[in-house]
Amino acid sequence: MRDKIESLFRKHNIKGVSCDSRNIRPDDAFFAIRGETIDGNQFINEALQIAKIVFTEDASRKEEEVFYIQNIRLALAIAAGIIYPNLSANLVAITGTNGKTSVVSYIYQILKLLGQEAATIGTLGINSTIELEEKFLKELPHSLTTTDPITFRKILNKLAEKKISNVVFEASSHGITQRRLGDIKAKTAGFTSFSQDHLDYHKTMDNYLEAKLQLFRDNLEEKGEVVINTEILDSTYGDFVKNFFTKHGIHYFGVGKSGNIKVKNISSSITGNIVDFEYNKRNYAFTTNIIGSFQAVNLLMAAKMTANLGIDFDRIVEVLEKVTAVTGRLQRITALESEVQVFVDYAHTPDALEKSLLELRNIKAQQGGMLYVVFGCGGDRDPSKRELMGQVACKLADYVVVTDDNPRTENPEKIRLDVLKGAAGAEEVPGRELAIKRTTGKLKKNDILLIAGKGHETYQIIGNRTLFFSDIETAQKMLLLRNK
Repeated sequence: MRDKIESLFRKHNIKGVSCDSRNIRPDDAFFAIRGETIDGNQFINEALQIAKIVFTEDASRKEEEVFYIQNIRLALAIAAGIIYPNLSANLVAITGTNGKTSVVSYIYQILKLLGQEAATIGTLGINSTIELEEKFLKELPHSLTTTDPITFRKILNKLAEKKISNVVFEASSHGITQRRLGDIKAKTAGFTSFSQDHLDYHKTMDNYLEAKLQLFRDNLEEKGEVVINTEILDSTYGDFVKNFFTKHGIHYFGVGKSGNIKVKNISSSITGNIVDFEYNKRNYAFTTNIIGSFQAVNLLMAAKMTANLGIDFDRIVEVLEKVTAVTGRLQRITALESEVQVFVDYAHTPDALEKSLLELRNIKAQQGGMLYVVFGCGGDRDPSKRELMGQVACKLADYVVVTDDNPRTENPEKIRLDVLKGAAGAEEVPGRELAIKRTTGKLKKNDILLIAGKGHETYQIIGNRTLFFSDIETAQKMLLLRNK
């Protein structure tokens, strides 16, 4: 496929690529992609008025400058790599239902603490140890969780030009399935967790898992290593995952209670964790102020992937205590000495909500008080997880408030009712700001509140409008009012 595209690009002197007929330039090749709502093939005639050539999966098109190609999405990603060919020496890809953003950040922080040049691409945008031009950054889309293949290769090309040798990026199941990574190869990759999400897109858990595993088959160097959370290997999907790795000759390394890095003990408290683990028949320990035992595993996964880039493991362990939490990931927004504790977390799946509530329930047991949770579920997304999240919340929290979280084009009341099917006895509060206000007002000494679902996000999508809204800022404001 690459040879065919390169040959046509040389013949027609192609300087750019596009999959949006509105943005075509005279020296572009247009890729007609059939999406969920828009079919690029409908715009081929329009595209031919500007673009030099067009690629399509529709074999019936017989125009002179229209070329048939199999797997148009992969073709676009490969073409983007031809236009933007530069790559950093070390690429690291992270996938998983939950934990991608945290692990990406942890690897970046470790590399930076050790004096290495590094950059990240993902949910939180681009972070780089070398400053990037403001003009370049402004041209990028706001969301970069496995962005479109043209933007992805443009960013990788820029980072390579800046001599940044290590680039760590999130690989979403949508991005993997749609072949947005093209034919790039990562030196090492991580698989952080696997639980229900995105079934509106993948339809079944088996399809969802296969999408994740596709990353390691198609976008990992031949001798690259997958670092995997042993919770996945020990789950009902463990044998399937192991057999997949064996079938495709993929080397994997487990981190967790039963892993190659064996987590022996995690002492959790309101101040963080003390972590004891074993690796290569040696015992190690480190402290971290990052809340959550699951984050200790994420830290160790990050440590191993960093070591896979050729950095001494003992040097990495020495800096782990300096790694800080990621914004909106079980982030405490109250002072340590506050009489109540409020946390904001991105948890928007049943598994993530359960893990966060279990951690806070453990802390609550140490200091007394009640555990509150405020959360909702997104509209136009997997509806099957709503009742499950209601069940998890009611099982683990003492007081549950069900509210709104990016209802999008769905009726917010309908979404809340879906959640309440699994949350008998929960309080329903329309409007997220009101829900946070009411709940913070109920808190008494030693109580803990988890506000879940949005984390770092600073918007609320209602209908077709995107409005500014921050859980962190809203909670801080309500806590100030509460204390007056």
